Amino acid sequence: MINPEQFYTSLSNHSSFFTGVPDSLLKELNSVILDKHPSEKHIIAANEGISVSLGIGHFIATKEIAIVYIQNSGLGNIVNPIISLANKRIYGVPMLLIIGWRGEPGLKDEPQHVTQGKIQEDLLKSLEIPYQIIDEYSDNYEGIIQESVSESYKLSNPLAILVRKNTFSEYD
Repeated sequence: MINPEQFYTSLSNHSSFFTGVPDSLLKELNSVILDKHPSEKHIIAANEGISVSLGIGHFIATKEIAIVYIQNSGLGNIVNPIISLANKRIYGVPMLLIIGWRGEPGLKDEPQHVTQGKIQEDLLKSLEIPYQIIDEYSDNYEGIIQESVSESYKLSNPLAILVRKNTFSEYD
């Protein structure tokens, strides 16, 4: 399993700004962010669209990528700010989305997560958001973060890291 504190440290090496909506699959990472990250550089938003919008504003003001953690069930909330603002053909805003993949096909989950989990990858492709997947065996997560951030800047477009169930170890 990935140590959530080490994952956070790797993320914070690339950005000073975090925003998002807490997610059950990201619970351990969310706990680290709440515990370790300066509160003036971390905004818990009411929904995922607001988080993305805050990330866009942060980039416009600072030219620094934002780390945006979201629930996959909130992807519908990010459609407008992603395609009308952040997309490479509009304002070209790099952003790193950390998305908990609830309802992943082949895994038992709550009924309300199944459909969203099934269309997760197709939805990201439709939104033109390149992504990588991490799980408990992803010992190369630092390289995935580095590559995703670099590619996001290069493409001037949001990129995502999909986080599978049971990826993070417990955080005390």
